[in-house]
Amino acid sequence: MAETRIRASGIVTPTRGAPRLTVSLDTLRLERDATGRVTGSRRVAGSADQDAGKETGLLLTEAAERTASAVAGLQSAVAQIHEWRDGDGLPVSRRAELLARVETPGGPVLLGTSGPGDPAGLVDALPWDELGALSEPFVPADPPDDWRERPLLLRPSAASVLVAGAAFSLTSRGGRATAARLAGRRILPQLTLTDLPSAPPGSGLNGSGLDASALDGAALGASGLDDRGDPALPTVLVDGGRICPPPPLAEGIALGRAVWDHDTGGFGPPPLARLELDGPRAEVPPDAVELVWCVEGLQRYHGDGTVRLQCLARVADRPGGWFRLALRGKPVHLLRQARGLADPPMAVHSDSDVTTRSLVLAGAAEMEGAGHAVVTVITP
Repeated sequence: MAETRIRASGIVTPTRGAPRLTVSLDTLRLERDATGRVTGSRRVAGSADQDAGKETGLLLTEAAERTASAVAGLQSAVAQIHEWRDGDGLPVSRRAELLARVETPGGPVLLGTSGPGDPAGLVDALPWDELGALSEPFVPADPPDDWRERPLLLRPSAASVLVAGAAFSLTSRGGRATAARLAGRRILPQLTLTDLPSAPPGSGLNGSGLDASALDGAALGASGLDDRGDPALPTVLVDGGRICPPPPLAEGIALGRAVWDHDTGGFGPPPLARLELDGPRAEVPPDAVELVWCVEGLQRYHGDGTVRLQCLARVADRPGGWFRLALRGKPVHLLRQARGLADPPMAVHSDSDVTTRSLVLAGAAEMEGAGHAVVTVITP
């Protein structure tokens, strides 16, 4: 069995003239044995990768233009288009990723998303309205006197950090032992956390385009197997609040997650995790303190298992007044304070791919009283 993988990567950076755009292409022809295990690869070139390269350039150009119209502070943007083709060269599946680092009056933030199928809609999927709200001069406001009693609302860009941290705490070497010990115990409030394969499934397109309606997360390659020949299926880490047993390992990699590395001629884990958080729906509290964006440049994940977010925040009944909040705690402990998920789901791409809704948490006073968090206002 054979298949072709195309990866078009690009970066755009502003200059005094037009933005500088660079795109690179990498196309591999992989061979699988009768069990589905990849046995080797070679680099090839063709017209298909040129098309992916052009689309990557268009995606980055559009992102740069939209960012300039919103905040005029693009630092850089990167994009990748991954395409899988069968042995006859027909397209099977595709996935695109976009990530921009944007300078705002409140500090640098990341703006990223990803998705299967046609990459043309990725730019429109980004939360431009929320970003545009930061375009005015940022004068830190004083939060209301009762801010500690108000519920916290983490918008997807902030909630995704907790989701990624919780997944890592359950799948790391030490985390696997903890997950095995706590398997079956309910430790979260009806939340379900799922680890997905690194690519969407094959869809059988007959060469006419990519079927975006295909079920997401079923396969790494065109065959429905990962590169080691194991079925690539979603793995539930937390089911309705109950910890699930950790997925078994083979050669140090979770089953269904092996990725072939052409340069080393061996297998490794996926370059980034793909995660999905689901749970009970909640309305956006009218008095919520919204943590909208995480300010970049600071360490988020720490060796003791905690995360620290420095966020640009506002209160729902005073949308024009921004201030900075720092939220610190262990991700699983913070998720214990979830009251539900609000708004439509959003795919957030940064150091992981996380699909989540806005996360409604208890207020700062309640979380600190339970010993699960430290929430502070950051003064200039």
